[in-house]
Amino acid sequence: MSEPTRSVVIVAGGRSRRLGRSKPFVEIGGRAILFRLLDATSHIADRVLAVREASPFERALRAEAWKPATSVAGGPPGSVAFGDPAGRRLLIVSDPVSDLGPLAGLASGLEAASAPICVALAGDLPFVSRDVVDGLGEALAAAPEADAVVPRARDRRQPLCAAYRRAAGEVVGRLLAQQSEVGVRSPSMMSFLDRLRVRYVEAGDLPGSGDLDAITRGVDSPDDLIWAARYAARGD
Repeated sequence: MSEPTRSVVIVAGGRSRRLGRSKPFVEIGGRAILFRLLDATSHIADRVLAVREASPFERALRAEAWKPATSVAGGPPGSVAFGDPAGRRLLIVSDPVSDLGPLAGLASGLEAASAPICVALAGDLPFVSRDVVDGLGEALAAAPEADAVVPRARDRRQPLCAAYRRAAGEVVGRLLAQQSEVGVRSPSMMSFLDRLRVRYVEAGDLPGSGDLDAITRGVDSPDDLIWAARYAARGD
């Protein structure tokens, strides 16, 4: 079997303090965000879900007829592989140390991924599309000088709807180690980007991606949840 050229890393280890409930399991348009993300990335053979605690995700997958894929080899110690009814694979990896923030989840996901290019997605993005996943991966493949392709949307950089070279995980590891030495537990995603060669893209750089402002907006607060429900009802 040939090695995959693309992986997807879904970073879903946050505590959802502002929203008050686990964001990946919030339903938008009748479908939990986790499964909306899995639907949008179903064409990618290698997918990794980086979480703080695996058991709630395992229960959710089983409820959707996913089963442990005991025959699938690979993955870091403690990881669990699942397969959906169509045979598509998902590897769940737990953060080795909890509450280190999304950068630690990204590090775990990149380490577990198989492909040289990984599209990283926050676990609270309900409107990610196949086109934007493919567009990000293709943009990085076409930019050999870059370590990452990161959209600019809503007047900010969007590091958790972006494409990274798997090798960028080494940069994450060094940053986490350095920050631990000086007693800082949660280095920021922006400090990570500042250490990479990044190609920034706008909506017009990703043909067919749609509304990049909506795609990169997570459900992080009650106001975001109201917005997402209304946006989904529009059918965009």
